[in-house]
Amino acid sequence: MKHLKLSILFLFVTFITACSMIKINTTTTTFYTPEFTSSGNIAVIPADIENSHSLEFAHYKQKIEEKLRLSGYSIAANSNTAEYIAIVAYGIDEGETSIISTPIFSSPNALHGGRLANPKHRYSMPRYHRRVVGTSTSSITTYNRALALDIVEAASLKSGSEDNAKKVYESRVKSVGECDVVAGVFNELLKAMFINFPGENGQTITAKIPYDGQC
Repeated sequence: MKHLKLSILFLFVTFITACSMIKINTTTTTFYTPEFTSSGNIAVIPADIENSHSLEFAHYKQKIEEKLRLSGYSIAANSNTAEYIAIVAYGIDEGETSIISTPIFSSPNALHGGRLANPKHRYSMPRYHRRVVGTSTSSITTYNRALALDIVEAASLKSGSEDNAKKVYESRVKSVGECDVVAGVFNELLKAMFINFPGENGQTITAKIPYDGQC
């Protein structure tokens, strides 16, 4: 009996933990050339040159470099010595606010229940009756968060023209949620982007990424 109680308690705790875990819904789309291979040395730079000296980008850069290294690349000391350039962009929109109406229920009233005094009658579980007595309204604002990665051949950028850049890989991941800063969900966006890297060419993949951060 003791083991049964412990098993029930364990299942209950597991169920509560699973239900309380927050997950970030992501959508990732990937394209790459037929000859693409995740090898060679690569340098990570921002799509917006103004972010080159940003501490935020420097923080993200380390995380992206680690993902690329684990995927088969070696990290170049700088873009001048790299075979490939990974161009990174990220952003968030201004958000969209929605009004939500929630019904207010009356307190439950037990109609009947309990074990009857007469042993001939069976036990009857209590039943409850609730009714809607009003509504409450609240607002919620959701934001579109996005992360983009292009990998191009470094030699094709020597001319200084974006039109000559030879792209070999591109990936886009987006998510919608209440967190209003990229930093709050960057790890989850990056994780979704590198699931089974390089992914299925031309496919859009959705994923639920466990979230244990704060925003």
